[in-house]
Amino acid sequence: MPETQVDAGLARLEGLEDLPVGDHVEVFDAVHRSLQDALATLDEA
Repeated sequence: MPETQVDAGLARLEGLEDLPVGDHVEVFDAVHRSLQDALATLDEA
């Protein structure tokens, strides 16, 4: 479900303040990929 992917991505962003700034890019990339997958799923419907 796309909603689950979006919620999971937002949850990952909530922990950024506990990570060194250098690790933020990895999190942003993972969330971006997850959101792209969620959008692709919507396009298939």
